[in-house]
Amino acid sequence: MLSADLALINANVKTMNPNQPTAQAVAIKKNKIAKVGTNQDIQPLISEGTRVINLEGKTVLPGIIDTHVHVADFGQCLLWLDLCCAESVEDIQSLLKERAEKTPAGKWIFGRGWHQNRFKDKRLPNLSDLDSVVPDNPAVLYHESAMVCVVNSKALGLAGISKQTVAPQGGTIEKDLKSGELTGILRDSATNLIWNVIPEPTEEELLEATSLACQKIAETGVTSVHWLVLSENELPIIQKLHLQGRLPIRVNVVAPEALLEKAVGLQTTDSLMLHLGGAVIASDGYLASKTAALFEPYSDEPQKTGSLLCAGEGLKASVVKIIKAGLQPVIHAMGDKAVDTALTAIEQAKKEAGVDVRFRIEQAAVLNKDLIQRLSAQRVIVSVQPRVIASEFSVWNAKERLGIERARRLFPLKTLLQEDVKVVGGSDCPMEPLNPLLGMQEAVSREDFSEQRLSVEEALGMYTIDAAFSSGEEQVKGSVEEGKLADLTVLSADPAVVEPNKISTISVDTVMVNGKILKG
Repeated sequence: MLSADLALINANVKTMNPNQPTAQAVAIKKNKIAKVGTNQDIQPLISEGTRVINLEGKTVLPGIIDTHVHVADFGQCLLWLDLCCAESVEDIQSLLKERAEKTPAGKWIFGRGWHQNRFKDKRLPNLSDLDSVVPDNPAVLYHESAMVCVVNSKALGLAGISKQTVAPQGGTIEKDLKSGELTGILRDSATNLIWNVIPEPTEEELLEATSLACQKIAETGVTSVHWLVLSENELPIIQKLHLQGRLPIRVNVVAPEALLEKAVGLQTTDSLMLHLGGAVIASDGYLASKTAALFEPYSDEPQKTGSLLCAGEGLKASVVKIIKAGLQPVIHAMGDKAVDTALTAIEQAKKEAGVDVRFRIEQAAVLNKDLIQRLSAQRVIVSVQPRVIASEFSVWNAKERLGIERARRLFPLKTLLQEDVKVVGGSDCPMEPLNPLLGMQEAVSREDFSEQRLSVEEALGMYTIDAAFSSGEEQVKGSVEEGKLADLTVLSADPAVVEPNKISTISVDTVMVNGKILKG
């Protein structure tokens, strides 16, 4: 009789396996699940050498999968000033001054997470606030929404921003209404003026920051990520972490189509921990900067409809190129016009390539009945970030900027599922918080257009079995089944039992990858 290495008993196992939705115990041998059932079912596998953990009713999930993380950027942000708890501009100044005292003159200082609504005087920090405490270092502090930042004079100078600088399309360089002087506040696409002049970290700095990010990701209960690569210098970092055995979580790399040739050089000696899964093409921009391509103008700016970045024959050719490389085409398309364009390219590419692959549209936001039916007919996977959905309404004010009827069709998750469209969930970290339970909470307790709320079971599916399906890995992970990889997440409480708006407060007790406990 097989002897298990580890046995979890007295658990509330949500298997995500429709043939056995719940269980009480799980037995693990090496890196695989050996048995799922009752305590009595797995008792024959328990021997003197078996480690037995009594979970006392805690909830066991398949290892959570985050389908949209910018891991390298998250790593760098971990080294930034955390301003989430600042309750005033003075708090920010104090933290900034303390960091400046430890930073060589001329070296950049970064911070993120402030929000004026938490401040006593409800005002935004400004140029003079930063200059008074950091005169010798360029400094940039990002708002909680990440689409607004405040900078000091040093940073403005390095970016070449003056009163005469014209803001890029979709962005704002804020000026004082009376004096016309710069306030140091940059919004939306204007934040790129600063980002573009920030020096790239050294390879060693990036390696250490990214290693730290992977550890932090695991602590949140995430056992697999889809790593959305943003720059070429991330590829050797991924390679080194893998070859050095420093990837505690499984990584599915999704690289920009422009880096396809370089990305295919990744050595995936253990494809279960690292593999190159897809390549992404940007069909349009973002709603927040009004660069998402719409059929009808933005309601609050009738002269704007966004713009297509890649369409027609060019988009189809890129999709075919990705298919021929043996990878999954991932198309970023937020506006309804962009989604329509993406679907047309998919329909054409399917015929030309002559093979059936799992297409994925990233952040498909503004949808109508026809687009949803086409998504279903072509079996296209829709990848969303539920916390981003909440921000579109609360921060960007979607109802005002799209109009009520279009806003009603913004991220219609329930309708997508009812039409048999697979929807997968991610965080868009570091733009939004990493916590996957917060993402589930947002999907379950959605405030705007509550008819699109998901059940807890549906939300869990987005981060487990359907996420595994999206990368073609549903045979090895995504559910608690015999023979699958022993990737598990143990929660202190059942998300289906707590109040929907309290799901994010559930603590992650244990995280397991390959049968090895990373946390707990």
